[in-house]
Amino acid sequence: MLDIYDYLIGWAVYITAGTLCYVIFYKFTGVLRFKPLANSLRAILIAVMFTPWYVAPEENLLAPAVIVMMLDMVTIGGTAFVRAMVPLVLAVIFALFVALAGRFFKLKLSIRE
Repeated sequence: MLDIYDYLIGWAVYITAGTLCYVIFYKFTGVLRFKPLANSLRAILIAVMFTPWYVAPEENLLAPAVIVMMLDMVTIGGTAFVRAMVPLVLAVIFALFVALAGRFFKLKLSIRE
């Protein structure tokens, strides 16, 4: 069984790899001329990659929600994946709202000046 240090090392590796993937994705979406689309895609990627959720309902260990959702689909089956899909969808909606609201406020400030 894994102890707490293995768990923390796993999260550190995941966050480091996710950050590197995000930096590469950021560079690729930088060529898009329509910046709200680029910011929305970046927000979706951050929400999908970094939203944590509980591995099991009775445990307090967290894992990325997308991985928990896929493992619940494969191992438990049925509608068990909804348990991790709900916070993932809410995180994506919130990230899109923040990305589009940030663009809106930036436009408001540029008009005012």
